[in-house]
Amino acid sequence: MDEKYKHLIDSIKQSAKVELEYSKLTLAEKLSILLSRGIIVLVLIIFAACALFLLEWGLTHWLVQLTGSLWIGVLVSLAVLLLILIVLFGYRKQLVINPVTRFVTKLLLNPEE
Repeated sequence: MDEKYKHLIDSIKQSAKVELEYSKLTLAEKLSILLSRGIIVLVLIIFAACALFLLEWGLTHWLVQLTGSLWIGVLVSLAVLLLILIVLFGYRKQLVINPVTRFVTKLLLNPEE
């Protein structure tokens, strides 16, 4: 009878070790997916910022040629940037918070397919 309990306890220990290893591997997989997506998003943000800078620079030069005044061109470009900033700030929940929350919860809470 004592041998049965010892075998049962050993079996439970082995099962717990396997579950712990599986949990570690699952965590490593999900963290690597999360970090890789984060890096991709960071690179895209950098490229978008460069593109926006070049567009604003071009808009400023075009407005300077159109109006003949450097100050007017710069102020209009600044107004465009401020308008973009206000729109992004106003819709930050729909544009940033909700998609990130959905992605993280789907990644962490969905069972393995």
